[in-house]
Amino acid sequence: MKRCRYILLLVSLLMMAVQLRAQQGTEAANGIKFFKGTFNEALVKAKQENKILFVDFYAVWCVPCKKMAKTVFTQEEVGKYFNEHFISLQLDAEKGENVDIAKNYKVAAYPTVAFIAPDGKALSVNTGAMDKDELMEAAKIAAGESVSFEELYNKYKADNNDLDVQQQLLLKAPSFLQAQEGMDADKWVTRLQKLYKNYVAAKAPLKLINENDYRIILTLEGDEDKEHKQYMIDLMNDHLDDWMKKLGKAPAYYIVEANDIFAEDMAKDGNVKYKDYVEKVKNQYAKAYEVVGLTGITPYEKAKLYFDALFNLYKNKDVNGYVKAMETYFGKMENNLRSADYGKAAQNLYMAAGKSLKAKDHEVAIKWAEKALSQEDAVMDRVNYMVMIGDSYRELKNYTKAREYYNQAFAETLRLENMEMPQAMLQGAIKQKLSTLELLEK
Repeated sequence: MKRCRYILLLVSLLMMAVQLRAQQGTEAANGIKFFKGTFNEALVKAKQENKILFVDFYAVWCVPCKKMAKTVFTQEEVGKYFNEHFISLQLDAEKGENVDIAKNYKVAAYPTVAFIAPDGKALSVNTGAMDKDELMEAAKIAAGESVSFEELYNKYKADNNDLDVQQQLLLKAPSFLQAQEGMDADKWVTRLQKLYKNYVAAKAPLKLINENDYRIILTLEGDEDKEHKQYMIDLMNDHLDDWMKKLGKAPAYYIVEANDIFAEDMAKDGNVKYKDYVEKVKNQYAKAYEVVGLTGITPYEKAKLYFDALFNLYKNKDVNGYVKAMETYFGKMENNLRSADYGKAAQNLYMAAGKSLKAKDHEVAIKWAEKALSQEDAVMDRVNYMVMIGDSYRELKNYTKAREYYNQAFAETLRLENMEMPQAMLQGAIKQKLSTLELLEK
């Protein structure tokens, strides 16, 4: 009887597996049919059929790329529209000749999808993961079935008080800007920054509290105009309950990140005004900092310890004081610490003090970087920490250990086999360090 039940269970599982595979196969069959060939071959086919070329620029390590490929490109509605209107191509942007093609279309992050005219000119370039509706909207604009950026801009010029048109225009701005080049790009950046600031002022404070305007703020606020960014985070903070009710914790994290960046920049510049931003942690922005969720230490205590130490290091070059303060910081942070905290602490030592570091300082940097390394899985960060440790051992004239860590770093870069350009750059830098080491050993 047990054997019979076991066989029935196996049969049931096999049937489920077959059904699941059949379902996945159906989804893929109903989705986008991607052209099998090179970029140039796909462009020739687009010219022959007088269609726009759709290109999915991806990287093999990119999780959001895989998610889009599995959950968006396979949908029947997406497949039907794209197969009718476009020649579609998936391109590993970090492989062979594709690297230069991606660079030509200003692909700087993944996933990036581009709509390209048959003559090779970019119609729109969209960076970041997209859901079905976002991808379909971008496709319909490229196909001329939805209002384009240029058409919206003409509407805006005809009536510059229509905030709905301005919102649509600003939502489309990032993908439009990415397709621009040279002086045209600079011209549009200036125009859109002015429009963005006027739009924010017209809707502030309460009419901005919605998902679309939050997306606009995230993509267009930037860090260049610090005065306006301060205005924006204060605007959010003054109505934080309303923002969080509508969008969850994200606006609070936006305030925390912006304030921390302001404090860090000031501390590194040796500007005592960093203390103003530290005080905001327990006063003006206290509610926002509650989302950080620290244990055993308050956000204010954390900020004061860290930024005081940073200011002392960069302003006074007080390495001993910095090391002592950071050890206190690590002790109080305990379970709140991440590997990056140790790595950043070591990196600040190198950046602020550089060649003036003494032997005992390098020993501390090694200890911190090794702690970061032991907890880090990301390849690029691991390579960085290994090189930092190697550099310190080189300064300590322990060339054997320096070589050991440089070699480990080189070996780690081999895990970047599908990231040809960054892999080549890192390997070249490490080889240079190994060559310098050979000269020192003679």
